[in-house]
Amino acid sequence: MTNMKKFYFILMIAFFATMTQSCYNAPTDADEEIVLVKKPWIFGHGGVDDTPITSGATWCAITTDTVKFKICPVRYTEVFDDIFSNNNTPLDFNSYITIQIQSGHTPVLLKNYGKSWYANNIQVPYRNYTREEVSKYSPFDLVSNREVLNKIDSAVMSKMTKYVEHLSKEKEFPIIIKAVVTGAAKPNKDQLTEMNRTAALIQKKESEQRNKEMEIVRAEAETARAQADKAYQNAMGLSSEQFIQLKYIEMIDKKQGANIDVMIGGANPMWNIRR
Repeated sequence: MTNMKKFYFILMIAFFATMTQSCYNAPTDADEEIVLVKKPWIFGHGGVDDTPITSGATWCAITTDTVKFKICPVRYTEVFDDIFSNNNTPLDFNSYITIQIQSGHTPVLLKNYGKSWYANNIQVPYRNYTREEVSKYSPFDLVSNREVLNKIDSAVMSKMTKYVEHLSKEKEFPIIIKAVVTGAAKPNKDQLTEMNRTAALIQKKESEQRNKEMEIVRAEAETARAQADKAYQNAMGLSSEQFIQLKYIEMIDKKQGANIDVMIGGANPMWNIRR
């Protein structure tokens, strides 16, 4: 082998060794897609590869970047501190939005909105829409009324879906809003004390109202009974004193089961109370 051939042989070995060391393996899970961003040294052109890596593994040049995307539904949590209700009561709560990237569209998502697409395009409007809806309801409903929370979920999800559709008219935004869930609000310590005091006052007022209604019912019953007794007294031609004695005898009869004959208006007639 001539010196020139030896030189080319060594050069080829060095080239393949360099190429081997300049590659790396990029594994992909079943619920992921990898987007390749090529950055060639000398020849060709770079940019986002339009075909994502969907499963298994692929070898990439050292100059190629990879961006992983989950294509299964992913839930994002937003923490809200001191959000105001409709009476300006500050409340704390968590809200959750579940989003799914459309399979096979990850390169479009990366090119149009970048790898920080959630933080840059979703987080702020989602938080704003949530605040808007929460401010429509009372702290009591936000703490314990699941029906109200469901209304908030539906309203925010509708707004977010329309927002994504609006962005897609300019640049495709290949995501799907799957769900929005608003957690029950938690008042801070001072607010909780005030809410408990208010709830106790409401309960007291309701109890007093029920007692008042019961008193009215009892008064009406007593009045009706008195009117019935008066009608009975008049029908029997009894004086007030005789009627009182009669009621007393009836009371004894109920307690002891006595059989008592009462003489009314002299010796005749005899009236048997028990019969």
